[in-house]
Amino acid sequence: MSMFLGPIHHMMFSKIKIAADRTRAVIDAFKGKFGADAEETIKAALPEGAIDFGDTPLEELLGSNPIHQFLQGLIDQIESAEGALVTALIYRFPDDGKDLLVSTYRNHGEEVAKKQSGGSDHGPLDLNGIANFLNQVYLEGMPCDVVSSYAQNDDGSMRVDHNDCLHRAKWENAGAPAEIMCELLDTWVEGCAKSLNPSAKIERESAIITGADKCTCTLST
Repeated sequence: MSMFLGPIHHMMFSKIKIAADRTRAVIDAFKGKFGADAEETIKAALPEGAIDFGDTPLEELLGSNPIHQFLQGLIDQIESAEGALVTALIYRFPDDGKDLLVSTYRNHGEEVAKKQSGGSDHGPLDLNGIANFLNQVYLEGMPCDVVSSYAQNDDGSMRVDHNDCLHRAKWENAGAPAEIMCELLDTWVEGCAKSLNPSAKIERESAIITGADKCTCTLST
């Protein structure tokens, strides 16, 4: 890896590991609440178990594979597994499964922010700080995909636009309703943001899954 590309690829691998850890957090939450019933459902959804890279360095996992294709393959694998797991749990536990998913996604986002940002030692972050942090931890395709843009609103809030949804196909292929995907990922992002600044709030204004030409959210504090 070149000195320029190396850090970018390591950041991508870190995002992938965070997404994989989120799936394991969901598994732990459902096993903790539903026990053997959840274990049976999880095994059916993920026959090979949750993806866990452990402490294996990226270079060792990569071997002689082309780096871009390798990382894209990991993204597809992680997001497909997440979609399959969420689908299975929603249908198996229709009464309170969704509520547990929402709380687990929020809690995981909060924990990621605490761990990756050094806790509250830095004090509440402003909007730019929150956006920069989310760019470092939130998995949304490869850097070359460039689907997100940020703009300052007159009232001081920040508008975040996404011109494509890179998650939708993988979740829908697994049978997960796109609306659930949006809600859970938004909840995870808001959990991160609120951990960085308790006043942070994210409001969704439009979504590609409902027919809009882009997804738009407003980030404010």
